[in-house]
Amino acid sequence: MSQKKLAIVVSHPIQYYAPLFAVLARTIELKVFYCHNPTPDEVGKDGFGKSFSWDIELLEGYSYEFLENVSKSPSVTRKDGCDTPSIGARLAAYGATHVVVFGWYLKSHLQALKFCNKQGIPIAARGDSQLDPSQHWLKRLVKKLYYPFFLSRYDAFLSVGKRNRQYLEYYGVKNGKILFSPHAVDQDFWRVEKVKHDKIVFIWVAKFIELKRPFDVIDAFKKLSLKHSNIELRMVGEGKLINESKALAEGNQHIKFIGFKNQKELVNEYAISDVLILSSSSESWGLVVNEAFASNIPAIVTSACGCSDDLVNQNTGRVYQCGNINELVGFMVELLSMLKSEDCHQTIQEEIEIKNIKYSFERNTSSFLRFLEAF
Repeated sequence: MSQKKLAIVVSHPIQYYAPLFAVLARTIELKVFYCHNPTPDEVGKDGFGKSFSWDIELLEGYSYEFLENVSKSPSVTRKDGCDTPSIGARLAAYGATHVVVFGWYLKSHLQALKFCNKQGIPIAARGDSQLDPSQHWLKRLVKKLYYPFFLSRYDAFLSVGKRNRQYLEYYGVKNGKILFSPHAVDQDFWRVEKVKHDKIVFIWVAKFIELKRPFDVIDAFKKLSLKHSNIELRMVGEGKLINESKALAEGNQHIKFIGFKNQKELVNEYAISDVLILSSSSESWGLVVNEAFASNIPAIVTSACGCSDDLVNQNTGRVYQCGNINELVGFMVELLSMLKSEDCHQTIQEEIEIKNIKYSFERNTSSFLRFLEAF
């Protein structure tokens, strides 16, 4: 593949993507172009409740370059927050033969698309968008009319899962242009030696914000603990709802608020946990489920989580209707029963390993290679 040179355009260094880029770089000649380099304050203000930097190296193992961002209000969450007019010149200087943009919502992504279209350079988009039935009808209509034209400007799409594929097909993308490039994590990093104990530990890892619905999990656990002993709920994270959450949990000594845990600290939380709960009302995927699976932990997730169609089945967890507390409690009871059975526990581990093999960096590498070879 030495004659092919891949450029990857990403908003900013992201803890989930950096290990992937290092793995890809072992097989593919590539360079990552970052549109913005956020400060610790910028990273922290997005719901974490504190200024911080990730405790894993995000810029090792691969070649990268930070583009000049001329936006008056730099940000990775607003379209005009990343404006990099020099991106075409930088891609040309690198000698990119293929380009992959992670997303298409930023101005920088569109600048890369325009340059590639003009120069005849194959460009693929990798994203995890899914159809939103709650979206206003007018917005749905506008997208239905415009997106088929807009998406036709890309040569290929690296689709992370089933719902994203459905999304692309809905907007007219042909099957031959969609390559399966699953959401994955560094499984070696998250694989842990489990700590044995005599209780079942449920873990919730998220920001304490409305979207993540922490109150649902607290309510469900309080009901569960009325009839079941030797259980614990560990809530990992910070956010504006933390104090209200603690007030709701007051009096239940089995609910622990752990605070924010960086990547290396979070590994230790998975080591002592048995079941992950993801209660979000909207989640394009939910990479914490991949983390949990790498740690051999089944997951209970809402149907609003994009990963639910791909990762969660009767042997790897449960999927409940968002906000349905009684259904969540029922599934927590079922997982308690399964984990107490040696045969069921073994089945859970075997099924999770099957998912880990399919949703892995190795499968990602295959998809990027296929893009380089076929387009």
